Amino acid sequence: MAFRSERGAVTAEFMLITPVVILAVTALLGLFPLALSAIKLELTAMQLARLHSLGLSVSAPAGYEIEIIERERFQCLVLRKEPLIMESEYCAIPIG
Repeated sequence: MAFRSERGAVTAEFMLITPVVILAVTALLGLFPLALSAIKLELTAMQLARLHSLGLSVSAPAGYEIEIIERERFQCLVLRKEPLIMESEYCAIPIG
C-alpha cells in the first residue's frame, strides 16, 4: 500500500519531464533542415570544384556565392550561402 505522501508522484514527475522531452524533440526537428542544407552545400561545392578542375566554367547556383582561389598547384573553390553563413571549400589539381 502506498503512503499518502507518495500519492501523485508519478503524475508530477511526468508533468516535469514532458516539456523537456517535447523541447528536445522540437529542437532536433528544427535542426534537421539546417543539417540537410549543410550537406547540400558540401556536395555542390565538391561537384563545382571537380568541374572547375576539368577546365569547365562554373557559376554559382541561385542563393550561393562562389570564389575561386589559386594555391600553388591547386585550384580551390569556396562556396558560401546566406543568410546563415555557411561555407565549404574544396581543392583540386587542374586537369583541363
